[in-house]
Amino acid sequence: MEHILKFLLSPWAWAMGFLWPLATQTLIAAELMASGPTTWAVGAVIALALALIAHFKGSWIWIK
Repeated sequence: MEHILKFLLSPWAWAMGFLWPLATQTLIAAELMASGPTTWAVGAVIALALALIAHFKGSWIWIK
């Protein structure tokens, strides 16, 4: 159970479950990109970049 909670609260899970859809929907709502697979790929790159920074730094960018 501890491992499951640790994974669910990890930067990777947070990025994939929350930041990826948020980044994608923001790109679409701001009309920066049309809805489609490319927009989802760009959203994934943004989310994974933030998760990578958080993973190696040990916290999110705006904390610490």
